[in-house]
Amino acid sequence: MPYARVGGIDLYFEAHGTGPRVLVIAHGALGSVGFADTFGLKASALAARGLRVVAYDARGHGRSGYATSAKDYDKTALAGELLGLLDALDLKRVCLCGTSMGATSALLLAQAHPERVDRLVLRSPPPFGADMIPVRRALNAIALSYQVLGVPLTARLAALRPGPGGAHRMRTLIGAQRRASIVPALRGFPAEPLGMDLLHSVKAPTLVLTQPADALHPLRSGEILHELMPEADLCVAPTATFWHECVEDTADVIAAFVDGRDSFTARFAAARACTFKARKTGAEMSSSTDAARPRLD
Repeated sequence: MPYARVGGIDLYFEAHGTGPRVLVIAHGALGSVGFADTFGLKASALAARGLRVVAYDARGHGRSGYATSAKDYDKTALAGELLGLLDALDLKRVCLCGTSMGATSALLLAQAHPERVDRLVLRSPPPFGADMIPVRRALNAIALSYQVLGVPLTARLAALRPGPGGAHRMRTLIGAQRRASIVPALRGFPAEPLGMDLLHSVKAPTLVLTQPADALHPLRSGEILHELMPEADLCVAPTATFWHECVEDTADVIAAFVDGRDSFTARFAAARACTFKARKTGAEMSSSTDAARPRLD
C-alpha cells in the first residue's frame, strides 16, 4: 500500500487516472479513502472523467498514522500536512477538493500558497465564527463517548440517531475509528473556527457545493464564501443528502469544474433543481467589500 512520510506521520494515499489535471481529495472528520463512496465522492469516478486523482487519509483517519495531542489536529496542522503531501509526491500545482474538515485544509493552503493551487472545490464547508460552537459541542461529545465507552458501544449508540445516511452507515463509520487517534482529532479540528479575514485573498476559481438542513455544515458557510471570495461559484443542492446519494452527478459537476468548463455548473444546477449563484463581477465584489461582513452572533 502506498504511503508518504509527512511531518513524521505515514499518510496513506491512493492515485487513480492519468489525466493532465491533478485533483487532490481531502476528506472530512471521521472520513477516509475507504469511506469515500459513503460520502458520494469516488476517486475512480473522477478519474474516469479524465482526471488524475490523489486521495489520502488525513492523520488519525483511515490507514494513516496518528498523533495523540489535540493540537496536532488543529486547522493549521492539517493544512500543513496537505502541503507536505504535495511536496512528498512532487505535485507542484494542483486542483483541490476538500469536504468539511478537508475543505478547511484546502482553503488555508490556497490562502498561504496560491502558487500551488489551480482550482478549488469546497464541499460542505465548515462553520464560521459562532456557528462552530454547536458543531464543537457535538464533536466533543462523540470524542468523550469514544474515550469513556469505547468504539463498539459508541457505534451502537450512534446508530440509534443515524441522521440522513441511515443506521448502518452511521454505525459502520463510527465503528471504524481508532480511539487513540480519533479522540484528539475530534477535539483538535474544531477548537478554533475558520476566519473570514483572508477569504478575499483567494484568487483561484472556486466551486462551493453545499446543501440545506445540515447542522454540521450550515448553508450560511457557503453564502459567506460566495460573498467574500472573488472567484467563488455557489451550488446549493435541493436536499441534505443530494451530494452523498448522487455519486455520478457529483463526479460530473466536480470534473467539469476542474477541467475548466465553468458554464457546466449553471446548466447542471438547472437540470438537477439546484440553486446556482455565479461568481461576482468586479463591481459586485467592490460593493461586497465595502459592506459589513456577515454577522455571526
